[in-house]
Amino acid sequence: MKKRFNNKYVKLGITLFVVVVLSLMFNYTLEHKKEYEAIKTLIKGTLAPIIAGFVLAYLQTPVLNFFEHYLFTPVGNKVFKEKKDVKKFSRGLGLLFTIALFLFLVIGGLYLVIPQIYQSLLKIVTEAPNYYNHLSEWIMSLDKKHSEVSEYLLVASEKLYSQAIDYLNDDVLPNMDKIVAGITSGIMGGLKLVLNVVLAVIISIYVLLEKEVLAATGKKFLYSLFDTTNANQIIRGVRYMDKVFGGFISGKIVDSFIIGVICYIFMTIVQLDYAVLISIIVGVTNIIPYFGPIIGAVPSILILLMTDVKAGIIFAIFAVVLQQVDGNIIGPVILGDKLNLSSMWILFAILVGGGFFGVPGMILGAPCFACIYALVGTICRARLVKKQLPPDSGDYFGVDYISPDDGKPVLINHEPIRKGIGVFSFDKPEKEKAIKQREENEKKLKEKEAKLREEKYKNKEEETPEESTDE
Repeated sequence: MKKRFNNKYVKLGITLFVVVVLSLMFNYTLEHKKEYEAIKTLIKGTLAPIIAGFVLAYLQTPVLNFFEHYLFTPVGNKVFKEKKDVKKFSRGLGLLFTIALFLFLVIGGLYLVIPQIYQSLLKIVTEAPNYYNHLSEWIMSLDKKHSEVSEYLLVASEKLYSQAIDYLNDDVLPNMDKIVAGITSGIMGGLKLVLNVVLAVIISIYVLLEKEVLAATGKKFLYSLFDTTNANQIIRGVRYMDKVFGGFISGKIVDSFIIGVICYIFMTIVQLDYAVLISIIVGVTNIIPYFGPIIGAVPSILILLMTDVKAGIIFAIFAVVLQQVDGNIIGPVILGDKLNLSSMWILFAILVGGGFFGVPGMILGAPCFACIYALVGTICRARLVKKQLPPDSGDYFGVDYISPDDGKPVLINHEPIRKGIGVFSFDKPEKEKAIKQREENEKKLKEKEAKLREEKYKNKEEETPEESTDE
């Protein structure tokens, strides 16, 4: 006689083993925190250009597909006869134009934007005393009687200004040697950053050239590791993630670029200062859902208020109007409903993502949560269908419980409450009767569920015999 292992206890043992191993690893990490941080920094520095290359390739894929399918494939079909030659021709020229467009936008944007940003920042620093005097005069003009509020604002502004000047005189100027050393290390870090950017661009080129091969290799690995059903589900999940992330990120980039351009055009027409700097702040922060426009508008308004109060008020009104136009017109047209999430869940995802991972978490929190939400919804739907229960959330509105006899939902009976009797009634006999009836119904329901569980357990024991004959 040979005993067979019970599948349930095998899974339980494996789960306990994994939990123990993970607990030991976590405890080791806490005890050797410095070594762990050093290893993490090394891995992070090594993998940074590789990850950046894959991300860059992912962002450039739609542009490459456009050039390849709509521009160069029709030309290649007329020039070449074999499909291989057409593919090489269209992929090569498409990749060349994609990288050229990327470098043109990056280098051209930096060449045009950085000098103006530098001039704006230099102007803010050099004109700081004038801004302070202007702000003090404006506060005094608002309250000619010099009440406690205006005095408090003047003292607070003077304190902030004096602290900034003291910091420059006491900390910055006497420690120029340390600052020079810091600049030197910063230059070395900048060179390392440039090297990582170059490596990321090179890696992205190889990924774009071999993207079909990489996809095929990934599918082969999945089908070798999992059964066909699970591998198909994983591939469908990856496609859904690509749809959510690709649509959201590309849409947000286009949307933010349009908002930045609109902001620059308005500030140029109205002749407001720091048009380039503020437009970049507004456009970049607009990538963050919900909170992005506020994060970008507040410092921009403060900068303009220091130069001219009227300009700050004008820009504040414009920022509110621009946010409404973006939220109701531009955003829905470009993004649509890519996430399939309610506003509550998007807000939840942004807060949680920002709390754990900062600004990147605020940007990617919503699409990550959308994928998790879709995964949980798919699992719940499959389990409900298996139990022959309604899979849609709308079918559970007003449901008191699911009948264990026929599996149909039983709705909450509000009629006794409407008539003034039942559990919430002030009529004591009727109230006691309703409570007793509810307790009896719950008791019957529990007995039926216990009976069904017992029958299910017996059937499972009959299907899984403990012993089998060893031939």
